[in-house]
Amino acid sequence: MSAKRDYYEVLGVGREASLDEIKKAYRKLAMQHHPDQNPGNKGAEEKFKEAAEAYAVLSDAEKRPHYDQFGFDAPSQGGFQFDPNQFTDFQDIFGSFFGGGGIFGDLFGSGRRRSGSGEQGSDLQYTLKVPFKEAVFGVEVKEVEIPRLEACGTCRGSGCAEGTSPLTCPQCRGNGQVAMRQGFLQMYVSCPRCAGRGKVIQSPCPSCRGEARIHRRTKVKFRIPAGVDRGQRLRLEGEGEAGRSGGGSGDLFIVFDIEQDPLYEREGFDLHRRLEVPWPILVLGGELPVETLYGQDSIRIAAGTAGDKVVKLPNAGVTRLRGSGRGDLYLHLRVAVPTRLSSEQEDLVRELLQTMRQDGQAPEHEGFLAKVFGSEKNKKKKKR
Repeated sequence: MSAKRDYYEVLGVGREASLDEIKKAYRKLAMQHHPDQNPGNKGAEEKFKEAAEAYAVLSDAEKRPHYDQFGFDAPSQGGFQFDPNQFTDFQDIFGSFFGGGGIFGDLFGSGRRRSGSGEQGSDLQYTLKVPFKEAVFGVEVKEVEIPRLEACGTCRGSGCAEGTSPLTCPQCRGNGQVAMRQGFLQMYVSCPRCAGRGKVIQSPCPSCRGEARIHRRTKVKFRIPAGVDRGQRLRLEGEGEAGRSGGGSGDLFIVFDIEQDPLYEREGFDLHRRLEVPWPILVLGGELPVETLYGQDSIRIAAGTAGDKVVKLPNAGVTRLRGSGRGDLYLHLRVAVPTRLSSEQEDLVRELLQTMRQDGQAPEHEGFLAKVFGSEKNKKKKKR
């Protein structure tokens, strides 16, 4: 059995692809490899199921972030549970492919979801820049202004002038779809007369001109959970564009773009930062105070610690989404080089350097103290 291919590779899209790009790529592959188009071709059948599986995950606002973070290990990390038998019954696939509903009904036919006799509104996506600390700690109330289509207040979303109502489309008889044949294959497409709505408007509303919706900028409030990372999405149900003729509203997807922090670098739920340590502490050891995102802490430096050591502070990282506890903070130690010393301090350090050279511990061409203060020869040149 061959290894599973990356879902983005299967659909031929990048990891930053929008929902519309994913749908477009899937539509193309599904039409190309559909079993009715390739009778008896097992390879095409497998590609058809592979594309359907990839789309089912990448088009889902909850499954996609888990897959992006954990890949095919997402189920074992508390993410989605994927049923491998979901796409093995082609009779079910054909039903949703032609009749609407499910993942195929969302893509084929009119290309729009329907709710009763109404047309479901479109989903929207909004990229939100979030300061680093807001992403770490979360925000209880965040407000953004979204441009979207909302139901017309004059006609209350009907699209009709006052005192009138829409009529049943004479071409599709209210179904919103008409049959079309391509060789032996019969497909249902959106009715050209009513654009898939099943109704026609003879006396349009003067405010929306029969569109039933108008463009507005609306403020939307939501909560940013602690621990969100770059590229993750938050789904706000019903905050997308309004539907037509009583159809429900679409959803709004907030995509987080986390700003860089001058001190910390993030890796999953762990944090990394550089920490300058005075060289006497590295040599002699001691307790060193450390300021973290959660307040004052300290680390113990052992005598003779190397200047490039990494020290871990447990539970000082980012809050884990849908989990308990936090990640860790990794401190990358760096030697703090003094820029100014008193004459007395210089004499003491030079004396130390000299004794270390005599013991063979600090050759003149290497060693921290030699680099900072130079040789006695350089000292004499400086006096001249």
